[in-house]
Amino acid sequence: MFIIELLNPDAFSGTGSIILLELTDEDSAMRAARKIAAETGRRVTVRKEDMQIIGTISAPTTH
Repeated sequence: MFIIELLNPDAFSGTGSIILLELTDEDSAMRAARKIAAETGRRVTVRKEDMQIIGTISAPTTH
């Protein structure tokens, strides 16, 4: 299982959201995180179920 953490510092609690996905591999988790970052405009962190960070996708910049 992979954990995708969606950071939203403007949220009421300031902590963000956590999405749990049951995916078969790390590449699938990173693809999902890139799509979530692009759709929401937020930074997304992908972790293994033991909370080890696999990668972080920066919030997209707008010009």
